[in-house]
This record gives sequence, structure tokens and C-alpha cells, in this order.
Amino acid sequence: MKKILSNYRFSIILLLGVIIGAVAGLLMGEQATVVKPVADVFLNLVFCLIVPIVFFSISSSIANMENVGKLKKILLIFLAVVIVSGVITCLLALLTTTIFPTTSGQPIKLPGNSGDLKAELNLVNMFTVADFSLLLSKDNMLALIIFSIMFGIGTSLLNEKGVVIKNFLNGMTDVFSGMVAMVMKLAPIGIACYFASMIGQMGGQVVSSIARLSIIYVVFCILFFIITSSAYTYWGGGKEGLKSYWKNITLPMTTAMGTCSSTACIPVNLIASEKMGIPRDICDIVIPLGGSTHKNGVVSVQIMKIAFLFAIYQRNFGLQEMGMAIFVGVISGIIVGTIPSGGFIGELFICTAFGFPTDAVPLIVIMGTLTDPFCTMINVTSDPAISMVIARLVEGKNWIKEKRFEKKDFDIVESHVEESV
Repeated sequence: MKKILSNYRFSIILLLGVIIGAVAGLLMGEQATVVKPVADVFLNLVFCLIVPIVFFSISSSIANMENVGKLKKILLIFLAVVIVSGVITCLLALLTTTIFPTTSGQPIKLPGNSGDLKAELNLVNMFTVADFSLLLSKDNMLALIIFSIMFGIGTSLLNEKGVVIKNFLNGMTDVFSGMVAMVMKLAPIGIACYFASMIGQMGGQVVSSIARLSIIYVVFCILFFIITSSAYTYWGGGKEGLKSYWKNITLPMTTAMGTCSSTACIPVNLIASEKMGIPRDICDIVIPLGGSTHKNGVVSVQIMKIAFLFAIYQRNFGLQEMGMAIFVGVISGIIVGTIPSGGFIGELFICTAFGFPTDAVPLIVIMGTLTDPFCTMINVTSDPAISMVIARLVEGKNWIKEKRFEKKDFDIVESHVEESV
């Protein structure tokens, strides 16, 4: 119990800050705006750190990748499966928000709530910028991510000549990660002041809307976990794969909800995958990579947040916007989840992609905090499921039967050796 409370310590403190800020806002009314400068200071500190932490963390992780040429087939299939499963996740999340609207339908007046807000759907401008200096702005997040990936690849291709650059990137990543940790200690105070100011102006409409969205997402996660995991494992390993998955997934599932960290669950996921009979040369690649790049929980929660913002800002969420939301959701699951404090960066990615004001960031951060255990559960439990899909694509349809026969043969040989000894 103490370990669980320790893992959730920051989330609990953050939620207490929200509650205190909400109560203060309701009691003080318009006078609560006096604390808004404190919230602005916190948000400005976060926004100033976003560009360097994105660049250094992504470029260093790419630069440090080892040569995996012989595993090219597995990696390419892994990437294809991640993208396809991400798109499926987006479609299911969009269907959910269509059936169950993310707000009650009552208009909510937010700071920056204007009918003139427009999404930035120009793909050229999203992917690229006309000048290097423009990469240093948080408004060009996707272009910065692409530049960071290219820089990391370029460094990796230098081999031994790139060691100095790799060490520099690693060191700067550690420095800025430490700075992020320092700033995030102010999060409970900054978020509390933000909510006090916001609710002082608008009442409790926003709180009820966030609670509604969180409940919808939690129910979605539970159904998504049951349905998609069963579908993937049945296709990948048949009845035996399905049975083996549900027999061994409990430990990764509970660990994910207890730690709220996909990376922390990699060891237990490896153990569970081995018990499921997934070939070692597949799970040893897919599980660690999936822990940082295959995050269907992130994908689905991003879609929910986008639909939520379109609703509260009373903007049309048509087919074009939905297509853009799928793109943003899949990219978020692959890239944003690898970055320290990726929550704020993911929310900013949404705002810059669709033209929402940055005042909306704390709102969707709180929704993410409330649902983090379920989001992480989806991230973690999806990895063994797609490992079975990849095993079928790489090893063939009967991989699980062949694996069982190999294990029996090994057990027979092992018993003979023990008898001779």
C-alpha cells in the first residue's frame, strides 16, 4: 500500500491542488483572478523548457540506437503494427466520442474562447518551417520533432566520430530533465492558482465537464483492453495464444496501474511475454521498444482531449478535423510518450496543431492525471498482444505450436541429462 501511495504521491498532491483551487475559486469568485500571475509563471517556465527538452531527448535517444540491421524485418513489421493499431485505436476513440459526447452540450466560456480560432491544417507548415530560428518556437512542435529525429540519425551515422556529440546530447538531456523536475515541483501550486482563477470566473462548469470526460475514458479503456487484446492475441496465437495471454497478463496490468509508468513495466512485461510462449528474439525487441513507442493509451486519450476541446470551444469537429486528430494521435503515441513530462508537451502539440490557446493546456493535463492509471494499463498490456501478432507475421501461423514442441523437446533432453548426472 505504501509503495502504491508513493507512486501516486505527485498525482495525489496535484489533484489536491486542483480541489483546493476549485474550492477557492467558488468561494472567492472574481477576486480569485488575483492568483492568476502565479499560474502564468508556472506555465511560462514549462513552455520555455519544452523546445530544448524535445530536441535533446529525441535526438539523443535516436543517436544512441545500436545497429539492428539483422533485425530489420522485425523492426519494420513492428512499426507497421504500431501505426495500424494506433489508427484502429483512434477510430474506436472517435466512435466513442461520437456516441458519448465529451461535454453535456452547455456552452463553456474559457479564456481565449473565440470563434475565430482555426486549426493549422497546412501540412507543409506543420512538418517544416522556413527558417531555422522558427524551430526554437513551441508553436512549431512537429517540425521540431522531425528535425530532432534527423539530427539523431545524422549523429548515429557518424559511428565513432559521433561519440562526442552523443555524450553532449546525453548530458544536455539529463540537465534539462533535471530542470523539468525542478519546475514540476511547482505544478501543484501553479495548477491550483490556475483553477482558482478559472473557476472564479466561470463557476463549476469545467470541473463537471472534466469529470464526465474522465469517466467516459475510463470505461473506454476497460472495454478497449478486453476487446482489442482478445482480438490481437486470438489472431496472433489462436485459442492457445488467447488463453495464455489472459493467464499471464495480470502482473503487467496491475504493475502498470500501480506505477503509471510504461517504462517501469518493461521487466514484468518481458517475464509475462516469456510465459505466454512468445519467442525471445521477438519479445526482447518488441517489449522494450513498445514501452516507449507503442502507447495506445496515449493515442486514445489524445483523441478524447481533442474532441473535448473542439466541444468546449464550440468548433466543428468534421471529417477533416477527425483525420488530423488521427494523425496527431498516432504521432503522439510514437513520439510524445518518449519525452520526459510528455503530458505537457502532448497537450501543447494538440493546441498548436489545432489552433487552441495555451490556456487550455492545464485543463487537459488534469484529465490526463485523473486517467493516468488506465492510460498506462492500455500502453503496457497492448505490447504482449501485438508481440503475438508480430510472431505470427515473422514466424508463421503455427509459431505457438512449434514453440510448445521445442519446449517439450528441451524438457526431455534436460531430464535425460539430469538422469545421467
